[in-house]
Amino acid sequence: MTEEEPEEVPAKQMKLSPTKADEENDDVECLGEVTGSEGQNNENQLTPAKREALTDFMAITNAEESAALSILEGAEWDVNKSLNFYFGTGEEHSGDEEAKGDNAASESTKSSYHQNGPVDLTGLEVSLVSWNIDGLDGNSLATRMKAVYKVVSNLNPDFVFLQEVVGRELPTIERLSKLYDIYYSNKDYLYFTAILVSKIFEVDSHYVIHYQNSGMGRTLQIIEGRIGEQQVFLLNTHLESMKEHSRARKEQFQLCMDRIREIIAANPNCLLFFGGDLNIRDDEISNIPRGLADAWLAAGADKQTQFTWDTRKNDNKQAFGARTRFDRIFWYGPLSQVKFSLAGQQRIRSCLCFPSDHWAVHCEFS
Repeated sequence: MTEEEPEEVPAKQMKLSPTKADEENDDVECLGEVTGSEGQNNENQLTPAKREALTDFMAITNAEESAALSILEGAEWDVNKSLNFYFGTGEEHSGDEEAKGDNAASESTKSSYHQNGPVDLTGLEVSLVSWNIDGLDGNSLATRMKAVYKVVSNLNPDFVFLQEVVGRELPTIERLSKLYDIYYSNKDYLYFTAILVSKIFEVDSHYVIHYQNSGMGRTLQIIEGRIGEQQVFLLNTHLESMKEHSRARKEQFQLCMDRIREIIAANPNCLLFFGGDLNIRDDEISNIPRGLADAWLAAGADKQTQFTWDTRKNDNKQAFGARTRFDRIFWYGPLSQVKFSLAGQQRIRSCLCFPSDHWAVHCEFS
């Protein structure tokens, strides 16, 4: 864990509890929640849930089977508790328990807006994570993607924007389908983006714009849907990389701004989220539509959370101390407050690396 790592903010969820799908989600959120407290030393005698927990724990930590069994048994087969113990982050456990209590309260408060509509936005809270998961780097890829799965599951945001997803590790990403409906940009390409939406979010349309000036297969992925009667637009993108492609990147960014401007003009009361790995520099940003706000700036521009690609803290890539704010989230609409934090900052012990060379951006809007 980095010395300057900010405290993670508990996720604010809009999950509904009384559905069958959400009952199934419990196993995924805990990565194999147990049904009993007695451990089994013989792997052949493990229940399917315990066997899955053992497999997940060993894959992420690369621990010996005997050690993994001992730790899991001591944590009553809760993989999240076991991982926190293994990585030496026991203090996060109490925060997780508090978050569960807060989430339970927020779920009961929010269940009515979806069922009764039209939406009363008073008290509405929406959480979003955006993360370039660096699927193009083959180093420890399977282990890193399992860590990505763990981080996203723990945060459990309402929406997730992913960039640099690769087909090789889709089975791990697809495990999140118990929590989310997943939409991909172009799975036939070497790498692509994905938008994950809460099971209660009603999707009306999904489409992809391919940037005609991209030499890297980059796209803008758009979902239109509803929270009750509240219209919501989700725009996830991965803009052209590297400094020498500034012109193409600025053109792509302006295409995004033009599309957002069109959406707002046609739907002035909508709620809109735009973000991803923009690879953008401050001097490349211009012509932002009125009312579209940068989440990091709106949250107070905390220097501790400024750099989402930071090779001074994250050594997955060697870039001579370069650090930038490549990953950004913008939003438009009736929600006026935002909490901004970074996630994915814990090093994986087995491979001595982080889940990605980018930190995940986690925003909570209210």
